[in-house]
Amino acid sequence: MSAADKLGGYASGYSSLDAETIAANVTSDYQLLDKEGAIYGQNDLAGYIDELKKIADEMVITHVMVDGNMAWCQWQLGDIIGAGLITFGDEGVKREQLFYR
Repeated sequence: MSAADKLGGYASGYSSLDAETIAANVTSDYQLLDKEGAIYGQNDLAGYIDELKKIADEMVITHVMVDGNMAWCQWQLGDIIGAGLITFGDEGVKREQLFYR
């Protein structure tokens, strides 16, 4: 799979809040860096997504910009609006830094 396919699968997993799809498109050393300082790895995704599902049934992802091996997107989950800075490659998504209010 190409890096673009991995990024697309990752975004699709978050859009549908499907932890298995997200996990299939990240590296084994993946890190999701929450703005509060928490760090989530590949093995934490199921619990993390379960918490997101308490807020909304889906995540709306818009304004995606890709430059090389980095992507930036805007997302909305219920009333929460945020952005993510994503690093990815042929092996999958390596890291995402979240920003939200």
